[in-house]
Parts: sequence; structure tokens; C-alpha cells
Amino acid sequence: MDGEVTTEQARELLDALVEGGGMKHIDTPLALRLIPLADEVGRNDLAQDLMERAEAAAADEVENGWVRLERLRREGADVDAVLDIATKMETQEDGARLAAAALHHAALLHHAKSSWEEAHALVNRSLRLRQETGDEEGRSYGLAVRASCERAMELMNQAIETQMERLGVLERLDDQEGVMETLADLAHLHATVGEVDVASDHLNRSLELAKDMGDLSGQLVAAWGLADVSEIAEDWSTAMLHLSDVVHAFMAVGLPAPEQVRERIKALTDLADRA
Repeated sequence: MDGEVTTEQARELLDALVEGGGMKHIDTPLALRLIPLADEVGRNDLAQDLMERAEAAAADEVENGWVRLERLRREGADVDAVLDIATKMETQEDGARLAAAALHHAALLHHAKSSWEEAHALVNRSLRLRQETGDEEGRSYGLAVRASCERAMELMNQAIETQMERLGVLERLDDQEGVMETLADLAHLHATVGEVDVASDHLNRSLELAKDMGDLSGQLVAAWGLADVSEIAEDWSTAMLHLSDVVHAFMAVGLPAPEQVRERIKALTDLADRA
């Protein structure tokens, strides 16, 4: 799609930036942004050089903090070391965004260990800072983590409220892919609490966005959910229709439909025959 960078383009960009002694002209923020790009194209040596350049070029304590956080991420440090950055940066001028990022990462570390309450508390602290700094993109990530925690803690109504808040943020950012995915997540939550009609509305909207973007994965997720809704109503033919549309979407671009879709269509056919 437009705006995406291929692996070869990423390599060319990195080579252009660092060749001929160009590394010395790279400041800390740019170096930190280039590190994931170097990782993506398998240039571990360059990623390490960029880490060293980011550290050497750091202009103040906040930039040093960003470097330290990136190093901790890469080294898989424990949560206390990450929280130490957040604690120090919360009181620093211009340190709120870094504190929010550190708190978010600490929340992810707890989330990975299924420590839902700890992750929830930390991501809420991060979200408060991101709200204060107007970091809408950061809020979208934090709200996703909070909703995941709430779902894991079986706080479904809270999870729905959080996902609705995230939906509003993504719409303001005009992040169509994010809106599509959040609608599908919302649909699952509404279906879980028995609000099937609302779930269906969200899935239909998610499906339309997926079609507009040509996103086969998004179409599969939405159609699968709509088939679930139809099955609840014992409407086997509509369920098969949703899944058949996905098969045709894959065929239209010369790809085989996922086997689980074909298997489910067959199972639905058997159910319809017995009905």
C-alpha cells in the first residue's frame, strides 16, 4: 500500500543515512527511530551502532532516559528497572511522554505474566499522562492494553467502555485499520454479554471497512463473527453466505481460502441438512 516501506527500500534508506560517516549527523530521536528499521532488515550490527550513537548524542536527561528505556526493552530487563525511569521522568520537565512510555512498557511486562491488576493499574497511570500531553496515538495503544486486562478480569462492561473510548481516538486519528479491528473486538465483547444485535452492527461496519481497504484478514475476522451471530439464531444459510463471501474474496486475488473456512462451511451445510 502507499506509504509502506519495502525491505529493500529500508536497507537503501539506512545505507544512505550512515554511509560516508553520516552517523555523526544523526541525533538521538532519529537514531532511536531507525533502530527498529535496522532490526527489521536484519542489520543487528547497525542497530547496535545506532544505540551507541543515540547514547552519545543524547542532549539532556530526557533523551538519556529514552535511550535507557530502549536498551531495557532490547535486553528484556525486569519491571523495576523500567519503573525507575517512569518515577524519575514524571517529575522532569518534558519528561511526561517518556514516563508514559515507561509505564506502558511496565504494564506490558505484567500483562505478559497475566498479572492483570498490576498491568491495569500501570496502564491507567500511563494513560493519564498521555491524556495530559495530548498523545492520542499513545492513548490508542494504552486503551487496547487496558481493555485486554479488563476482559481478562471479566469486567466486560468496563472493557466495552474502554474499547468505545479507543474507537473514538482511532476515528480522530483516521486510523481505518485500527477502527476496523476495534469494531471487531467490540463485537466480541457485546456478544459475550448477550448484546447480539449490537455485535452484528459492529461486525458489519468492520467488514465494510475491511472490504474498502482490501484487507482479507479483516474480512475473515468480521465474516467469521457474523457467522457466529447467525449460528446463534440458527440461521445456517446466512452463516454460510458470510463465509462464502470470504472464500470469493480470497479467490478474487488468486489466493486459496483458509482451510478452517472451508471446514466450517461444510459443518454448516451438515447442520442445515439436519435442520
